[in-house]
Amino acid sequence: RMLGGEVALKGEFGAIEGDEVLLRQAFSNLLRNAVEACAGASVAPQVVIRSEIDRAAQLSRIVVDDNGPGIAPAERERVFRPFFTSKRSGTGLGLALVQKIVVFHNGWITVGSSPLGGASLQISLPLAG
Repeated sequence: RMLGGEVALKGEFGAIEGDEVLLRQAFSNLLRNAVEACAGASVAPQVVIRSEIDRAAQLSRIVVDDNGPGIAPAERERVFRPFFTSKRSGTGLGLALVQKIVVFHNGWITVGSSPLGGASLQISLPLAG
């Protein structure tokens, strides 16, 4: 059962060159993870997708913040390893796949704490040239 919640988009989004299907899969995995983490903690999901363009570095920086339980600092490196999961029915492939797709597009992804209290996944991808 889905609790009420909201997903908000903020900031300026730039064009990224890449495989639309793969990028769509990466971002849908990130959003599904955020919503499921909130649901697992029985809180109404608040997910904010924030984007900024770093013209000097020619990068699009996209952050997905949620108000779920967050990711403990000790687990932040391991979340990208295949088969690492904290969910009972999880495969542990979601973030591993997201990282693979981001790296394939010459970008990188890091994990931190969200101002909303949960996890913050920060993606940097090169802008379309």
